[in-house]
Parts: sequence; C-alpha cells; structure tokens
Amino acid sequence: MTESTEKGSIIVMKFGGTSVHTEVSRQHVIEHIRRNFASGKKVVVVVSAMGRKGDPYATDTLISLLKDVGEPVNPAELDSVMSIGERLSSAYFSHLLTMNGMPANAFTGRQAGILTDDIPGNSEILGINTSRLCKALNNGKIAVVAGFQGINSEGDVRTLGRGGSDTSAVALGSSLGAEVVEIYSDVDGIANCDPRQIPEANFMDSVSVTQILCMADEGSKVIHPRAVKASLKTKTEIVVRNTFNEKSGTKIFHNTPNQQSNQVSLAHRDNLALIEFKKKSDALEIIPELIRLEDKKFLLKNDVYLKSRIKELKKKFGTFSKDTDWATISVVFDRPVPEIRNIQDAEIVQNSKNKICYLLKEVNLSASIRTLYNLYVRR
Repeated sequence: MTESTEKGSIIVMKFGGTSVHTEVSRQHVIEHIRRNFASGKKVVVVVSAMGRKGDPYATDTLISLLKDVGEPVNPAELDSVMSIGERLSSAYFSHLLTMNGMPANAFTGRQAGILTDDIPGNSEILGINTSRLCKALNNGKIAVVAGFQGINSEGDVRTLGRGGSDTSAVALGSSLGAEVVEIYSDVDGIANCDPRQIPEANFMDSVSVTQILCMADEGSKVIHPRAVKASLKTKTEIVVRNTFNEKSGTKIFHNTPNQQSNQVSLAHRDNLALIEFKKKSDALEIIPELIRLEDKKFLLKNDVYLKSRIKELKKKFGTFSKDTDWATISVVFDRPVPEIRNIQDAEIVQNSKNKICYLLKEVNLSASIRTLYNLYVRR
C-alpha cells in the first residue's frame, strides 16, 4: 500500500558516515539539501550513523558493547543494537534541518514502512509502504530516514548488511518514483579502481548499470549491489557524488545490450575466510552471503557475524577447514572479456562473459591490483 505525492518531483539524497561525522561535514550536507529544497523539490534524506569506532554512537562502538561481553553474539540482538546509530542520526538531522529553516520529520525504518525478510544482519527489503513519507512530503516537510534498517513481519528490527543505507535510499527512490537518487560520500564518484590502491585511478563520468552491478557484486565499496538491483525495475537514475564539493559525480545509467563501451574497472574484496567442505555442499542455502568458488569451496567475510555463521555451518555440516586472510580481485568489462591473463601469486577462480576473478592471499593484494591495473585498465 502506498500513497501518491502531490505535484512536485522527488529527490532522494543519501549521506554516509563521513558526511555526517563532524560539524564541518554536516554543514556541507545542509547546503546540498538546501539546494534541492529551495528549488521546490520534495526531499527524502537517508542517513548513516554518525562517527567512527570510538565515537559514542558509531556502529562499531555499539557492536563492541555486546562483543566485549563475549562471543558469539545473537545476530538478532546485534541488529537491535546496530540500528541505534542510524535512528539517532535521523532524529538529529531532522532537528538540525528544522533549525536551519527546512522543516523536517525523522523516520525509523519501521516508520518509513520498510518491510524486510527475517535474516539478521543481511536482510532483503520485501516491500515499502510509503504512505507516512508521502504525507510528510505533501505537508512540505523533508523526510529524514534512518538507513540500513527495516522490520520483519513480527515487527523486529532487521539490518540490511554492508551498504545497507545505499539500499534503503535506492529502494525508497524506486518506491516513491523519485527522479534521481544521489549517494554522497567523501569521494568524487566511482573510480575504475580503488584510489587507495591506485592513486592515479580515474573517476568515471558515467557507468552502465550492468558494469557497476558486477563491480558491486565483486566488492566495490562505493555502492552495494542490492542498491543497484533496487533500481532495475523502475530504472531509477543513481548519481554518486562528493559531499565536500560541487562536482557532478558519476551517473549510473540503465543501458541496453548495444550500449557497450570499452570501459574496464577493477573491484576487490579483502578480509575473507576460505571455507572448504569435504564434499559437495548446499551451504548457500544456510548462509546466503557465502561466495561460491566451487562445489566444496566458499568465501565468507571475516566480520562480526563470522563466528555465528561458522557455528551454523558446523551444526549443519560438521567439520570443515577454515583459513583467513584471503582476498579476491575482479576485472570487470562493459563488453565480453577480450583475453584472460594469469598473474603471479593469484589463481583464476571465476570468469564469465564480462568478468575475471582472481583469488589470492591478502598479503599479495596491493601488488596484484597494480599488476592487473597495468595489464587491463591502463591503456
């Protein structure tokens, strides 16, 4: 069930942790919002938690409250705690905008009508009832929504996994019929390789939804694959921009098969655990976030959920081997792969029409990214 907004285009603006962290960064956020609000647009703002580990309300700090007591932590209880940072951020920003002459209302995931499945820490959005948001927008208010969260059918808080606030923003934009969803961070858009690894990497003016979806699936942290997928049905335009300047950023466009380009990019994952079973396994049915390499071999992010995930796998499958400090690098094309090249210290584990994926130990990550950048991207 949804409610239509009255005449006036809608824009969704998502601001990540670095954008909401300090008083200086928040001032930049206010000016970006003011630009759209003053032009007559109906504005929905999606916010991440404020701060980084060590700050009082940062997500990592909240997680530590439970982890310091002992592990593993019940994932449902983790969700409850992890949602607090975004809820606080939405209330704070609603008040901040109102005090700056832009009346706003704050919404938790529940209040925004976001319904999820029941997978703690990695939930999928099943649907959104936008009626309360539309009422606020039609009353001239900015709707400030806590990202990264929704509720299951029982009313329990569930979080959306890495990049969850991006997913919240694009899913809301799609449900509301927004003209564009703007994703703000501390970089100038989407680069063809992580600039922290390759300083000379280029920021792309635009990138096809096909290529960025593959990049996101393969570990690119600028935008989450679920966020991209949330735009597919309605073909909602997404723009990735920098909070701290006025650059136009990178536009993600919905292409057709004949719109292929020669653009090549790299994406990588790090801090992975390699899981290997003694025989063919249906482990993906138990832990959907596993990355399948072969019938018996999988990768799993070594994060706060690892111990509880390992416990689930042992309960189902018994003993298996686990090794940490693994990584992957993927070469992603916007056209069919022209050639496949082997490199030192890495094994090709997957290749498809427009992707080559290499598996390697994390200690070799930086050198291998440089090698692959020189082989495939630098032309």
